Parts: sequence; C-alpha cells; structure tokens
Amino acid sequence: MLSRKIRVDPQEIIADLRKQDIEILTEERLIKTITEIPKPVTYIGLEPSNVIHIGNLSASIPVFKLAKYGFRAIILLADLHALANDKGEIGEIQKFAASDRDMYEKVAKKLGVGGKLEYKYGTEFEDQKYFIQMLRLSRLINFTEAEKSMDEISKSSVSRMTSSLVYPLMQVLDIGALGVNVAVGAIDQRKVHVLAIENLKKLGYPTPVAIHTKLIMQGTDGRRKMSKSYGNTINLDETEESLEAKIKKTYCAPGEVEINPILGWYKALLFPVFDRPLTFGSKEISKFPDLEQAWKDKEINPQELKRSCVRDLAELLI
Repeated sequence: MLSRKIRVDPQEIIADLRKQDIEILTEERLIKTITEIPKPVTYIGLEPSNVIHIGNLSASIPVFKLAKYGFRAIILLADLHALANDKGEIGEIQKFAASDRDMYEKVAKKLGVGGKLEYKYGTEFEDQKYFIQMLRLSRLINFTEAEKSMDEISKSSVSRMTSSLVYPLMQVLDIGALGVNVAVGAIDQRKVHVLAIENLKKLGYPTPVAIHTKLIMQGTDGRRKMSKSYGNTINLDETEESLEAKIKKTYCAPGEVEINPILGWYKALLFPVFDRPLTFGSKEISKFPDLEQAWKDKEINPQELKRSCVRDLAELLI
C-alpha cells in the first residue's frame, strides 16, 4: 500500500473514518497530512487503570483505521498520567498497561492491523528533556486554560490538586514529543487538542490534526455514560458467558431510541468496524439509521437485538 507516501485517495480514508460520528480539526489539514507527509503518525493515549471497556475502544477506532491505511499508529500507555490522576502507584499502573496492550492487540488482529500498532509507555520518553519542554509550555498556557481542559478528564478527587494542571500540559507535550500528526480521542479531549494545535508550533513541533469521536456511549444501565466507576461497562476482557449475562441485563425498552445503550454501541462501534450487513432477527441491515428506524418501528424486538449484540461484540472482543 505504501511506497514513500500513502497512495489511498484521502477522501476514501475520510469516508471510512466518518462511519463514526466524528469531528475533524480540520478535514482540509487532514487531507494535506495524508498527501504530503510520507508516513504520518497518529496516536491515542490510554490511561491505564483497571480494565478498559468498549467506550475506550470506540474512541480508538480512528487510530486502528489510519493504521490500516499506512499511518504509523501509536497507543500511548500513559502510566505517568495515571499516576498524576491518582490511579494507583506506578508498579500497579504498569501491570494494567500491559494488560491493556494485550487486549488492544487482540482487537487489532480482529480488525486486520495486528502487529501494526506501536505501544509506548510514558516512562519511555517523558524524561528530563521532556520536562524542560513542559516548563516552556507552562509559560504559554495559562492556569484557566489548563483547568478548563481537565473538566471532563480528571478524577473529582484530583480536580483541585496541582497534578490536574500538570496533566493537560503532559497531554499536549506528548503529541509534540511523539511527532504526532493526527491526535485521536473522545470529545472530552477536545480542549487539550485545541491547546496542542495553538501552542506546539511555538515550541518547534508540527501543528497536529485532531479527530474526536463525538458519542460517549451509554452504559448497560441506560442512565449514565459507560464508566468503570458506575459498574456499567462492557470490558475488553469479557468471556462469552459474562458478555451474554451483561447484555441480557442491559436496558432495552421496545421502540425506545433515545435511551438505548445497545443502539448506541452499534452506532459508535459496531457498524463503523464491520464492513458488511448485520442481521437482527430476520432482517439484514447495512447502516445504523436503518437499524434505528427498524427498532423505532418495532420490527426488531429486544431479544433479537440483544442476541445480535452478543454475537457482534463477541466477534470483535473474544
């Protein structure tokens, strides 16, 4: 696929990315990156803390897809960030990071990019030179900008600690230090990425493109976003038995589309990664809007939707 430059039509790559509901800052700069940089770098940061879930995976799908098209793709196992965010001590955090790496690589193989992702620990490159640059960066970003960028990221117990201001500076600098051309994250990373776009050039780094997955998926309870702290997650290490048990209990009112976690999972994750029609009961459906309409019209019942969800998530995760 590659010689010196990516040979795929940039519009084909963007169309594939837009199978998810994403924001690109900006599409024009992404096209320029694809056409002008020989092997562009994309990345997403994962904060290792316990088991990662399909919400984390959904936010990472653009990185998997860009790896398929020849990007150098980095998964940052952000161990020092997790330490700053009160997620445990470094030894425990790094054990979680190793587990996260194994789970991501398992999914990468399912998506045809096994062996094409690079996994880096923050402790591998966040050294003295890095922290000198962070001090320079701290003179460019004011207190209020750093604080606002952490509103949806930091643990509440850390929100008033000094580490909550260091954290976004590290995120911004990671993008520069790793040579990232396309930074990927969920929409809660938008303010951090905007800080990177506005400030990294002042330190001599390239200005990155940013891609944000817009949907924060509902958890199994249908009341809150998916989060380990709420106990409403579908994790990447589920067994067939645990996956079936969780989906069996997932909130799923007939015809209800506003509060329906499973529909959200299909929109944010499953339809974007499967390049084929999916079956629901006796119906074969190729696009999420058609699934949503069929559900609204009660052409698919909860049992059929849940059986399909078990099947499709198992194919991706197990």
